[in-house]
Amino acid sequence: MRNSAGAQNFLRMFLLLVVVATGLGATATFALTPLPRPVASAAVEAGKSAPFVGAWSVSMPTMEVGTPDTDYAICALPVRIEAANETHIFYLGPREKEADAAMALIPDQDGARWEPIAGGPVFFAIWINTDTFYLYDIVPETNADWGMPFIYRRCP
Repeated sequence: MRNSAGAQNFLRMFLLLVVVATGLGATATFALTPLPRPVASAAVEAGKSAPFVGAWSVSMPTMEVGTPDTDYAICALPVRIEAANETHIFYLGPREKEADAAMALIPDQDGARWEPIAGGPVFFAIWINTDTFYLYDIVPETNADWGMPFIYRRCP
């Protein structure tokens, strides 16, 4: 009888360990899963400069449990976006005094491509709400491309 009780306790402990290990593995897997394609906000018209105008904090999710997002700009030293006209913007990094050439905003996939008029890499922005947009360093084409956005939040 004693061996039977010991075997049952061992079996319970083993099953508990399996359940905990499985749960931790699933949590780690979900933490590393890229973000899905966001739903574009209907409150912002794609391709117009006015919603982008202002000061912005910029971060990127790390996708690792317990690791904070990476901040590229904070409201004390923000990215600034200015309107060049209705469909073009000037982008100024946190320490930039003047912008390079303007970027054209081209409506695409419920968002807007940012195409520098002087040439260079094309970016893609999609509005999450009136104070948040995601910026991608490529125009997303596959589900995996939506996974690592730069997150722009309007500063007060």
